[in-house]
Amino acid sequence: MIQTPSSLKPSGVSPEASTSLTIVIVNWNGGEKLLRCLRSIRESRTTFTVKVIVVDNDSRDGSRERAAAEFPEFRVLNSGANLGFGRGNNFARPWVDTPLVLFLNPDTELFPDTLEKAVASLLSRPRVGMLGCQMRYPDGTIQELGLQWFPTPGRVFLELVAPGLLRRGPFSRWVPRHDPRRSGPVEKLYGGFLLIRKPVLDAAGWFDERYFMYAEDVDLSRTVRALGWELYYDADCSIIHACGAASQKAPGGFSVLMKQRSVNQLIEKYQGPGAARRHRRTVALAAGIRLAVLWLPRTVGQWLVPAAGRLEDSWRRSRLLWEWAWHGLEAEVPSQPRLLPVDEMARSAEVARIS
Repeated sequence: MIQTPSSLKPSGVSPEASTSLTIVIVNWNGGEKLLRCLRSIRESRTTFTVKVIVVDNDSRDGSRERAAAEFPEFRVLNSGANLGFGRGNNFARPWVDTPLVLFLNPDTELFPDTLEKAVASLLSRPRVGMLGCQMRYPDGTIQELGLQWFPTPGRVFLELVAPGLLRRGPFSRWVPRHDPRRSGPVEKLYGGFLLIRKPVLDAAGWFDERYFMYAEDVDLSRTVRALGWELYYDADCSIIHACGAASQKAPGGFSVLMKQRSVNQLIEKYQGPGAARRHRRTVALAAGIRLAVLWLPRTVGQWLVPAAGRLEDSWRRSRLLWEWAWHGLEAEVPSQPRLLPVDEMARSAEVARIS
């Protein structure tokens, strides 16, 4: 039976069970950031049971071993390969048995009251299936939310050519934005902090594994809304989010290329192969415009040391986008072995577990 707001009834569930929570964290060479995240969970003040599952994507920096040693109360699993974000979270599925699930990035830190506020907010809104919270940079600055629309070739073109005008310029009033200082319903949420009811997650099928990273949270948002549930952004609970800690350790250009690859897969899934081809063409056009605009400032900027680095970075990113769109350049995705069926994964739990 597909779970909808009208079919999901809490009758027969004790208050303690109805608010028990499993936190799933996918780690890849998270280092000290992962440990700070786990400490913040340990120090959280909650009136309900909290379980933690760390899915480690075969890290080589010792973070998996340190997490297992310093946090014996948490379950630490080694997936055996770099599965990416969505598949890594899905790897934890056999061990999730609580009514609420929180997908949390390893480069985040919770405030002591974050979990209590977020869970109370979700449970007080029976039509909300998934909830996100306010994210702050380490210096305390509030992070902007992504534009509240789903990607199309035209929208991607606008975001690449004129990102500043869309977010803060004269055209910002015409695009769907959500003030990160204001709580309310939204069209999509992002993967740094996703609190979801497990029956809703099961009905949605968890994360779509076609994406290595960057689009699976947007896709899940769309699926949850298609099931009849609302998404809610709560600005009254917040976390610290360092942003991009894992992708920064990947080879140069990985983040730029992987984002467009995932957006292309998302467009093809919902709009067809023709739209995916148009997306590549519009990315090439946008990258070409950016390269043309940057050419003179970049040339002059070689003598202006403070500006040279920023211009060179923008030039490099635009060049990567151009090559991706026209020449098939792709990010180097780690090999992804076949995942075992869920029941077989559950039977091999103690093999995968780091104890």
